[in-house]
Amino acid sequence: MFSCKMRLAVLFNRDIRGLDIQKTVFLSPDKIVYCSLREFNKYSVGAVMGGDWDKLEKRFEDLDVYVAFKQVLLEGKDWRETVYYQRIVDALNTGQFLWGCANEGDLLQRCQNLETLFHTIKREGYKTQRSLRQSQSFVGPTSIDDEVTVSIGRDGDFLFSNGAHRLTIAKLLSIKQIPVRIAVRHREWMAFRKELLEYAKSLGGKLYQPATHPDLMDIPASHKCEDEFLMIREKISVRNGRLLDLGANLGYFCHRFEDEGFECYAVEEQPKELYFLRKLRRAENRKFKVVAGSIFDWAQVSETYFDIVLTLKVFHYALKKKESFYTLVALLQNLQMGELFISHPNEGEPQMKGVYKNYSLSEFVNFIMQISTLKQVEVVGKSDDRAIYRLYR
Repeated sequence: MFSCKMRLAVLFNRDIRGLDIQKTVFLSPDKIVYCSLREFNKYSVGAVMGGDWDKLEKRFEDLDVYVAFKQVLLEGKDWRETVYYQRIVDALNTGQFLWGCANEGDLLQRCQNLETLFHTIKREGYKTQRSLRQSQSFVGPTSIDDEVTVSIGRDGDFLFSNGAHRLTIAKLLSIKQIPVRIAVRHREWMAFRKELLEYAKSLGGKLYQPATHPDLMDIPASHKCEDEFLMIREKISVRNGRLLDLGANLGYFCHRFEDEGFECYAVEEQPKELYFLRKLRRAENRKFKVVAGSIFDWAQVSETYFDIVLTLKVFHYALKKKESFYTLVALLQNLQMGELFISHPNEGEPQMKGVYKNYSLSEFVNFIMQISTLKQVEVVGKSDDRAIYRLYR
């Protein structure tokens, strides 16, 4: 027999065809800021629900359990002085049986066990439930399912649903990533996912760039972008500052470089890409700025200094016509930048036939160096059989 919560998950399985609902994803605990307003757990896995349970009204770090752990483990308070402890004691005194505790003595022992768990994780690191059970030579029916559980709201927010003690410990210890299970997805989030899948289908079955949201990373992309990101990150001369991404598409590089500490600007003029760029920025609560339209029409571009400019597979579009070519010349003459990363179609590619200026990559690089403030160059590496160059002062 299914429990009510298991029936709920099965009821909505028709909305999640093609999605691995049993997957474990790895998240920074910092990405889990709010709690779902309804209680969900591992038995809700696979459910899709509408409603307002995903409103961002209840912060996880306001929960009395988080406050108590912080007070005891970081500030030296006694468990019995915390609101959390007193709340549980009051419930036990009414005859309730909570978390294996029948009385205050049981509760105090449980708190001491949690304190031991905190110090164990601090010493040995955060382990998955699977690895913990295997190391203890025990695998029960729910052993690998008992990770922190989150649900996904309409805009892509990860909302705490179950596993407060483990998430609290991970946050207090500043653990970089923890395994989580996804219980419920909001119906509007699934509608957005469907939109993104349809968009990928219109492009031949793959997005141009990967979507970085953990619940969308299974959607295939024609350009992995990871290799390019790593090559560029290795070569940049600064570790923070302003980064300008021209032709940002879905914003992959802005997502990644924001994590590195950069203030990012994503320039995109294509309506569909702009729509998904903005939705994906919101889905991960990013701060990077979106500039809608052509870089040539952005009045503020010449007034702002950019430490890094990315022009990966972009500038060649300006070479197709005489008018756009001279607009590019004006931009490069006025763009204030520290270094520029550029790739360019290889000679003979069909898209370069009949263009106004059919530069090879090396010719294009020399052209940029002649008219900009960048006078030095190095090869960064290759991506999709195209070289990436770094131009700098």
